[in-house]
Amino acid sequence: IHIHQMRIWPLPWRFRTSTALLALAGFRLAQTCMVSIRYAVKSAVRCSLKSINIVCRWPNSHLMYVNSNHKWTVDERRVWCGVLFVGCMCLYMSRNSLPQAIVSISGDVGWDKHQSGIVLSSFFWGYLATQVLGGWLSDRYGGEHILWLSALVWSVLTGILPVFVTHSGMPVILLRIITGAFQGVHYPAMSSLLTAHVKEQERTFYFGVVCAGSHIGTVFSGSIVGLLIFHYGWPSVFLVLGTLGFVWAISVRSVLGTSKFGRWSTTAVASVEQPLSVVGASSTGQPVPWKTIFTTPSVLAIFMAHLSGLFFFNILINWSPTYFHETFPNSQSWLYNTLPWLFNAASSIASGYFCNRWLSSGSNLTAVRKIFVSVSLFGPAVGLYALTYCSENFAAALLCISFIATCHGASSAGTIANPSDVAPNFAGSVFGIMNMLGALE
Repeated sequence: IHIHQMRIWPLPWRFRTSTALLALAGFRLAQTCMVSIRYAVKSAVRCSLKSINIVCRWPNSHLMYVNSNHKWTVDERRVWCGVLFVGCMCLYMSRNSLPQAIVSISGDVGWDKHQSGIVLSSFFWGYLATQVLGGWLSDRYGGEHILWLSALVWSVLTGILPVFVTHSGMPVILLRIITGAFQGVHYPAMSSLLTAHVKEQERTFYFGVVCAGSHIGTVFSGSIVGLLIFHYGWPSVFLVLGTLGFVWAISVRSVLGTSKFGRWSTTAVASVEQPLSVVGASSTGQPVPWKTIFTTPSVLAIFMAHLSGLFFFNILINWSPTYFHETFPNSQSWLYNTLPWLFNAASSIASGYFCNRWLSSGSNLTAVRKIFVSVSLFGPAVGLYALTYCSENFAAALLCISFIATCHGASSAGTIANPSDVAPNFAGSVFGIMNMLGALE
């Protein structure tokens, strides 16, 4: 059954009513967004008087200026590390909610596999469309503003999803496209935020800790979704997870509103007195050097490494449960749904820690990044090859999958942190391009 064969009209009264309410909420949210952006621009202008330009070398001898933005203190780093960690947890619990509840929903409304597949894949149509835009907006206005505003929207959309579930599936498809669009800006905004406010020697560790939140969120979502469906039915899944995301968005806004953590809430503006041949900061209003980004071999290598790494990530999240269920039907599902992600989270944090230690001791940044990228790519390749010989041994197969997950966690100290190395002023934009290409996979 294709999309054009699905019944679209007449729509049920609850969908028409929800659409009207959503439009009203969207209008109010747009007003809030405009006020926040105006505040961000004013703050950026005030910060520009204190900015100092530091020359940083782009690969292949291209030069760019980097703003000396306010760097977080120890207390600020701890607060924001916890906030972003929980944010990634909420993001992935929301993202995984529909795939994990799709069987129950399909049974209630009569979706077949074709309809279920379209509904599930529609999320990524919106997800890949806003990656670059989210990175550009974050570089220009501050990733913290993009994070809480986008979370406010996708959490509400997650909570009201049961209202849009019909036999046709079309309302849910549209809702998931919009949800994916607002979740697509999260990681580019996070990359821009950490790059702007964490010192280079400490940045990788915080990337690792924050990214570990997504893996922990994947573990928790499986347990939470199962319990909620069993006791309260599948609509409760989206209400609970949407509420968690909404509370997180309000918490981020509250942190920004305090004098201690909100005074530096936007990216500083670079001085306009720069040589014409030098690439300026995006916060000055100058265009992002798209041609340079797409023609620099080292940047293209980052894109390819990230694309390759996501291949293993997709195997873990999409195919490994099916593999274990079909190959070892009598095995305990919680083992292969939990252990690999716990190893992945631990590896992500440990990689960031050891990477920072090496960089602090004077190790070459390029060499350290190459080590972690190599581990995150060659390790899973070896584990995947070994898995082909474990079809009769559950313990060995679980060990191979856990090894793949552990090695993949090293990417937080490799490709995930790389955009902040090669383009500090455009980290969000570069990360957005990188993640967009990964979403196409």
